[in-house]
Amino acid sequence: MKLIQKDNIDIILQNTKNTPRMAVCTYFSIDEPEKYAGIYTLFSKLLLKGTKTRSAEDLANIIESNGIETSVKCKQDYIKVSTLFLNEDFDLALEILADILQNSTFDNFEKEVFKLKGEIVSDLDSPQIKASDALVDRIYANHYYGNSLVKTLNDVDKIQKQDVVDVLAQIMNSKKVISIAGDFSDEEKIVNYFTQKFDFMKNSGDYGVSKIPNLLSFDSAGKKDEIIKIVKNDAKQAQIFKGLIVDTQFGQDYPKIVVMNNILGSSGLSSRLFVELRDKQGLAYTVRSSLEPLRHSSLFYYYIGTEPKNIQKSLEGFIVETKKMAENLVSDVELNGAKENILGRLEYFSQTNMQLASIAGYDYIMGLGLDYEEKYREKLSLVTKEDVSKAAEKYLLNPAVISILAPEEYLKNI
Repeated sequence: MKLIQKDNIDIILQNTKNTPRMAVCTYFSIDEPEKYAGIYTLFSKLLLKGTKTRSAEDLANIIESNGIETSVKCKQDYIKVSTLFLNEDFDLALEILADILQNSTFDNFEKEVFKLKGEIVSDLDSPQIKASDALVDRIYANHYYGNSLVKTLNDVDKIQKQDVVDVLAQIMNSKKVISIAGDFSDEEKIVNYFTQKFDFMKNSGDYGVSKIPNLLSFDSAGKKDEIIKIVKNDAKQAQIFKGLIVDTQFGQDYPKIVVMNNILGSSGLSSRLFVELRDKQGLAYTVRSSLEPLRHSSLFYYYIGTEPKNIQKSLEGFIVETKKMAENLVSDVELNGAKENILGRLEYFSQTNMQLASIAGYDYIMGLGLDYEEKYREKLSLVTKEDVSKAAEKYLLNPAVISILAPEEYLKNI
């Protein structure tokens, strides 16, 4: 992997010999909160809907007939526009990518707004998504990360087409990078191509001042858990999420939290939550813990789907398993198994050219550095049993947001 900075364009190159397809990912940093919730989502949906020279149908036909895969991904911290193509289609695929990034017309705006509203309504029909959305809305209250599905549904009719068009100008003035993985014999030729054809990817000297604040803790009134109750009287299963703010990927504690999460609830059948709450106590249909790292925060959460009568017992189960981890060292088998599991997943998801280009671009646009993956693996290998216990004590015993969806009769005494 190599970073080349030429004519103010940042290009990451990974030469993977004897691979038939090349991946190119363009990343754009998001440094400003949305004017209205949903603008960035609409932008990502409209970007491929036609350019000044190609209609949406023309784009689709060219892409499909040549086996080119082009996609847009919008996350809280970045927008990624990527393309995957056969080596011999290099010029065509990148001509299309450049056209999309420079000349999109964002046509069918009203149609996409209508479709987005329908998608959100459909998503919120899911009890699990509804409970999860309420957790995000509250734990990130008054922060851009809290632009939940409900907020988007409330705001989407306020969005004008110009708001979406403005996003393109905004991200073009933010930090940008081009990440390439594939089999190319002439590195200089590749670099020269992008400096000539992708000059719109130039980085200015004043980018990178984020207007989004860090959120390193949850503002809990009274220093206690906050419970959100969502009444759904026809629910056969209670949906419970418990969330806490933890260290970011930039922090020293992050690898320790990753290992802790794996042992506690993210490793499937062997995780403690699964074994204790599902296998031994029969509380859960589904139970796990998860970790969502973001630039300005990281969210750790527990999830369980259970019979409504087991709500209190499930919440107590979260506390019991957390305290066990905080007060007692995990076993060597658990620690080593967690590390092997995490490192194995990292290896598995670092195989294809698209995965390689995506990882390198993500690390760079997030400010983690191109050597992050290597350093991260090293830090994971150094995590001790004491580190796991200290991480559980430091982060998971703090005030949390708890979102519960269930029939009203089961929420009265919570």
